[in-house]
Amino acid sequence: MARTKFTKLREEVLARPGATERVAQARAETLEEVRLYELRHRDAISQATLAGRLEVTQGAISKLEHSEDVRVSTLRQYLETLGARLELVAVFEDDDQRVPIHLGKETAA
Repeated sequence: MARTKFTKLREEVLARPGATERVAQARAETLEEVRLYELRHRDAISQATLAGRLEVTQGAISKLEHSEDVRVSTLRQYLETLGARLELVAVFEDDDQRVPIHLGKETAA
């Protein structure tokens, strides 16, 4: 099987019309979506350490990080433990409107 160097493949892809813009867009979208474990790794915190801070098991942290459906309150606690704040925004694609969502009894500041 013949092998092609990554640099050659990259040059071929970028030589196509509009490729630079598509690559930049894909990179921006990738940076907008971050997995929970990536946030934890960024601060070099182990699952066990985070579990101790949240008073849950390491297995619970693993399950949360791999889940596709989590409770907002659980996500909020996880992020606050990492020093972050959870913000929810509804995005209406038809008019590109972004509306902050506030849950619970607290009023918006």
